[in-house]
Amino acid sequence: MYINEHMATKLTFVIISIFLLLISCDKKQTDLEFEKSVANEIFPALLDSVFHDTRLAPPPPPPPNSEWSDSIAIKWDESKMIAEYEKRKAELEKDTTKLVIAIVDSTYQINERAKKELIDFYKDFEIELDTLNIKKSYKINLTDLKHADKFKLKYRSEFPATSKVWKNDYDFHLSGITGFSRIQFDQTKRFGVMISGFGCGRLCGFSGLVFIRKFNGKWIIDKIKVTAIS
Repeated sequence: MYINEHMATKLTFVIISIFLLLISCDKKQTDLEFEKSVANEIFPALLDSVFHDTRLAPPPPPPPNSEWSDSIAIKWDESKMIAEYEKRKAELEKDTTKLVIAIVDSTYQINERAKKELIDFYKDFEIELDTLNIKKSYKINLTDLKHADKFKLKYRSEFPATSKVWKNDYDFHLSGITGFSRIQFDQTKRFGVMISGFGCGRLCGFSGLVFIRKFNGKWIIDKIKVTAIS
């Protein structure tokens, strides 16, 4: 009888331990799934914010300084340049060609600078950082990323790993490369920061910190702070 009771007690202990372990694993999964859902929700706005259509030249600069010497013959028809720019912009907006965006396969790592910047950016809210370990990257699922109809997403690994990615013999238009990091949240999970950017050529692109927060039940981008540019 003693042995049966001992075994029952031991079995109960094992069952409770397994149950607690499952709860712990489920919580970690829930935290990760929450983060993924936020990243997926914010992605359309993120892509729209970082995207640059290289087919469209930058807007015309302001006219030269009127104090320049008369000996420098400069013909400047600003109205004509603006008209040409707007015409080209309108043409591209009507263009139904799919613009391919290469997405880095897995999330970047978040860094200490981003964490400090998060606290500083939302200092009026006196936030504290969530202590969840987010060092491990995860594979991004392209089918979960919503985007405008004009875009088509492909994994970065489908392209050459070097600068040859910008070769021009594709049967589609590669508009750029982007990706994003894990999200560092505050303890209330109402504020966050992630790293992202956009590459549009060998010497064309930028990266920066993306500050996000939940507003009226939806995640929005408050600001993108550029930290590197080429």
